[in-house]
Amino acid sequence: MPLSHADLALIAEELAALTLPGVIQKVFSAGPRQLTLQVRVPGHTHHIFLSAAPADARAHLVEERPRVEGRPDAFVMQLRKWLHGAWIEAIKLDPADRVLTFHLSAVDPDWEPKPEDDKAPRRSLRLIAELVGHHPNIILTEEGTVLGLAHARTLGDRLLRPSTPYLPPPAPPELGPPPTPALQQLPADGSRSAYIDHHTRTTLAQESRESLFSTLSRDLRSRAKSLRRRVKHIEQDLQRIDEAADFKKFGELLQSAYGKVERGASQVRVPDYYAEGMPEIIIELDPAHDLQWNIDRYFHQYRRYKEARDDVETRYLESVDTLEALEDARQSLQELAEADLDTLTAFNAKLRNQGLLKTTHRQRAARKALAPRPPYREFRSRRGAVILVGRGARHNDALTTRIARGRDLWLHARDWAGAHVVVRRDRGEDLDSETLLDAATLAAHFSRGREDSLIDVTYTDARHVRKPRGAAPGLVTIAAGSTLAVTLDEDRLQRLLESEIDDHAD
Repeated sequence: MPLSHADLALIAEELAALTLPGVIQKVFSAGPRQLTLQVRVPGHTHHIFLSAAPADARAHLVEERPRVEGRPDAFVMQLRKWLHGAWIEAIKLDPADRVLTFHLSAVDPDWEPKPEDDKAPRRSLRLIAELVGHHPNIILTEEGTVLGLAHARTLGDRLLRPSTPYLPPPAPPELGPPPTPALQQLPADGSRSAYIDHHTRTTLAQESRESLFSTLSRDLRSRAKSLRRRVKHIEQDLQRIDEAADFKKFGELLQSAYGKVERGASQVRVPDYYAEGMPEIIIELDPAHDLQWNIDRYFHQYRRYKEARDDVETRYLESVDTLEALEDARQSLQELAEADLDTLTAFNAKLRNQGLLKTTHRQRAARKALAPRPPYREFRSRRGAVILVGRGARHNDALTTRIARGRDLWLHARDWAGAHVVVRRDRGEDLDSETLLDAATLAAHFSRGREDSLIDVTYTDARHVRKPRGAAPGLVTIAAGSTLAVTLDEDRLQRLLESEIDDHAD
């Protein structure tokens, strides 16, 4: 809840009553642009919460300090240097604005005691909480000079930076409404702070709940709409695959047209031997190529569509299942329209774990940072082929036995301990000599024989590689293979190493 000037006056009175005279024992981070001062007075320890977060500017006591993960920001670290052991001499509210100032007496952090010193020199500081406008701030000053601040954006045209003079924010046109009635009726024994803390937490939780519900509704609706489009496109792909039998038919019928097609023809008439009465049909040709090329093209298109059927049907079934799950999730969300924030948060986590919601860039980065590294390093050949290199002996086992497909090419430096190397290959794809040499170069480099002038590298299809039961990590046998003698070319090796894809890259 936004605190009026009158509300802050009541809070300042309560803070002064409970924390003066007090000593700041510790400074804790309480969130972005938020901090907690642990203050000790005779017989009691209090926690003063200060927030300069946008739309959540406030100051009051809290029963327990908020605990946050991660390293404190630079400003909190600076406050720890200056304020640990500082005395709070006064807490004053600007009579014309929502600016709360803590008058402090702190030990000089640069002081080094000497035998003749009776006591440590102290310095007069001000911790200023500007709980105003769209850019609230917390600023540490000494003799009118800024030592540090929570963030650079400030209200008005002021330029506040360390070592610059502190200028107060522009005065508001009016002080604002009277104090909150409930707050005015409470005694200055911590009850006012407790009221503000509870009310603010409740309000923020409700706002967060409404925002999360709205976001979930929008994201589920958007994802369902996107999936419907995807299903429609896959259905069109399936229809084209069903029509692919015509490509085979055209290829076979064109074989009867040898000697009948003039060079540069864009179509040809041939009898349809598959239809009753064998009527003539027109088959389109690419005039830039000869008849045999056109025959091969039709057969190639037929094989391509036929081989794609399994993948397309799998994508179709997966998309339909996901769409049904999304519709169920949308119905479940409507049933949670009155649920609290914790329930909606758990529901949101469940949907993301199920993969029903797209993750943000920041979430993907965090997930990738926490995910274990794959057992291989990934490189690219000059022609763009994917080359995987095992990270170590146990990683070699994982790469060869769990990741490599039977049609992939497998390589290893012969007679040397080293990395297993796998080149990804599509079904029916022949490996070009340039990619083979790139992969062999990596196999030689990531082996103990890299210093030799000539390294023999064994290569074979991954289906010929076996892991004997009980064999040491990285030890395998091959049923068939060939050998390539490799001399490490520094230019080739450097190009390959620079092509590595970082598995933690964004």
